[in-house]
Amino acid sequence: MATETGSTADEAHGTATPSRLLGHERKEWLLSRGLWLVAGALLVFLWIPLLVMMFLSFAVNASTIFPFQGFTLDHYAATFADGTLMFALWNSVQIATLSASIATVLGVLASFALARYDFPFKELYRTFGILPMVIPGVVMGIALLIYFRTLLGIVPGFLTVVLTHSVYGFPFVLLMVTSRLYTFDESLEEAARDLGADPLTVFRDITLPIVAPAIGAGFLFAWIRSFEDFIRVYFVKGTMDVLTTSMYSMIKYGTAPKMNAISSFIVFVIAVVLAIAMNVGNVAGMVAGTEGDS
Repeated sequence: MATETGSTADEAHGTATPSRLLGHERKEWLLSRGLWLVAGALLVFLWIPLLVMMFLSFAVNASTIFPFQGFTLDHYAATFADGTLMFALWNSVQIATLSASIATVLGVLASFALARYDFPFKELYRTFGILPMVIPGVVMGIALLIYFRTLLGIVPGFLTVVLTHSVYGFPFVLLMVTSRLYTFDESLEEAARDLGADPLTVFRDITLPIVAPAIGAGFLFAWIRSFEDFIRVYFVKGTMDVLTTSMYSMIKYGTAPKMNAISSFIVFVIAVVLAIAMNVGNVAGMVAGTEGDS
């Protein structure tokens, strides 16, 4: 009675409890606006430096925005005419493709082992498989340099960079493919075997098409990680140059026009590749196992 009386008195005097002042709809509105604000701030923080760099790559004055002196394509022409820089770019493309391919083959085999079989020290194997992703680049680069030179007697160069990036890309494939296999409906394979399909046919016609987007996504991430890596490759490259080390030299010697141009070109290419990967065939949904969910 006292509660009802107090409530009635509050309403009579035009006052309300805090829950009435901040109702459900009001909370939803504040939460929505807060999330939009955070998302907007993140986009501004991430994209403004990239947009400035892209703008300067087309500006006559490649060092500062002001005073603005007009647009030009001369910086791009000079960049793609630089034989040393283009050779370093070609090295990066080859290394990224080879290392991502090796990481993908090994990562797929390891993923099936982890998802389908039980064996001693399985969790330890999984942990060591993911470890190259979280080990600091300096530590990994120095450790592999010592391993290649001291224990294997391999001179640092193209091969050592490929092997290093294969190790670095392996966890990305492992995580992508195992996450897909854990949500895989194995009854599809059992139905195919019941209908007389041999194991190779089951894998080719049932298993592979379903896990292929995850494999493709793992390859893509391994390729990008290799292509953009600087710290690890710096220790194991020997006298060879890749794009990231060439860009580091450009920073040291202040060649801003070419630096802006090649950086903008890389951002554009990677953005296009990611956009295609995330939209064609719903790679993200198939990797997560949510394709077709309403």
